[in-house]
Amino acid sequence: MLYNRYMKLRIAFIIGVSLVVGLVEAGISLFLPNQYTAKGLLVVIRKADEPNKDVFTYEGNYAQQNAGSYTGTFLAILQSPTNLATAEPGVNVKKLSRLVKAKREGSQAVGLNVKSDSADQAKNLWLKISKSAIKTHEELKPTGDPLISVITTPGSPVVLKTYPDWQTVFGAGFAFCVIILSTIILIIRYLKEEHDN
Repeated sequence: MLYNRYMKLRIAFIIGVSLVVGLVEAGISLFLPNQYTAKGLLVVIRKADEPNKDVFTYEGNYAQQNAGSYTGTFLAILQSPTNLATAEPGVNVKKLSRLVKAKREGSQAVGLNVKSDSADQAKNLWLKISKSAIKTHEELKPTGDPLISVITTPGSPVVLKTYPDWQTVFGAGFAFCVIILSTIILIIRYLKEEHDN
């Protein structure tokens, strides 16, 4: 009888502490900044010159190589402080640069991720930054290769939650705490029984 009461108290303790831990974690997850991330892809392409029908050329391969080489340049334009300041005037560029991540995704593509507090803000900021970089590219085009273009892939950007929902965070925190506390209690009980013997 005493053993059953003792076990009920331990179970109540485990569940109580786990509930508190789960609720605290869920509460914290609701107040994390930049809850949404807009993700999209920009592709650098180069139109091949019209081939001479009398002579075999490597124009298609050359066009692909040029586009691949220019992708790094476009990535630098996209991430530049000048582009960020142009896309979102009046905002601290240093803070904005922490919310924007761009990286090369293959030979001719650049992935752009933009975080913000709301789904609409993330999407709008993604569109502003990408359009500003494409505009800069168009302005520089006459001095470089006029056949290179940058386009956004259809459906870009897609907006996703940056962090799991609070229910998931609560469930994970609760379950983790139950497992840890149960393990600790079992180890203590085992060591106590070994000591008593």
